[in-house]
Amino acid sequence: MRGQLLLKNLFVLLLMANRPLQAQQIEGIYRMSGGHEMVAVFEFKKDSSFQFYFIYGAVDRNSSGHFTVQNGIIFLHAHKVPGKDFTVIRQEQKGNGTSIKITNPNIYLVKNVGGIFKKGNDIDQQISDAEGKMHSNLNDCDSVFVFHTLFPDVPTLIKRGAGDRNNYFELGLNPSLAELSFQDFTLSISQEGLTGSLPWLFEREKATFIKESE
Repeated sequence: MRGQLLLKNLFVLLLMANRPLQAQQIEGIYRMSGGHEMVAVFEFKKDSSFQFYFIYGAVDRNSSGHFTVQNGIIFLHAHKVPGKDFTVIRQEQKGNGTSIKITNPNIYLVKNVGGIFKKGNDIDQQISDAEGKMHSNLNDCDSVFVFHTLFPDVPTLIKRGAGDRNNYFELGLNPSLAELSFQDFTLSISQEGLTGSLPWLFEREKATFIKESE
């Protein structure tokens, strides 16, 4: 009888040890493995909320919101609304081509903004200079997007449609710049931890997050 009970307990322990992570508790702190100069951490809580922290050199980023789990996949629903990192302060018709001026007290931030200018099948990409200025020779653009190269996320649309004749835009940076929207990003659950693909942020095709011991 005692031997049967022991075997039963061992069988239960074996089943628990081999349960996939999605059947266990997700909550906890997960740190990206293999990151030396880069630190990236997810914290999942029992109330289905999450926090994310990212440090790389002089760049600090964060995100928060709630998460859902379905078929071994974690879906992140961040508070940040994507595509709202810039505000158009002023726009007008001025000169030829299409010009953008970034305004911010931090001169380090104004020189690292990327612009995507589209007209039909023509696409031009520019980066703002030390004065926060960039210019494309494309006239009457169908659309213009901007994004920050140090804080990349979903680009902000500042011009839609060739009917908008404005070709000069002054932009301000919004506080949401440091946050991440995690749009279209998921984490796959496995025995090893959580795995997700966001190469432009983690600088690797696949990033793995390992749960810290409690």
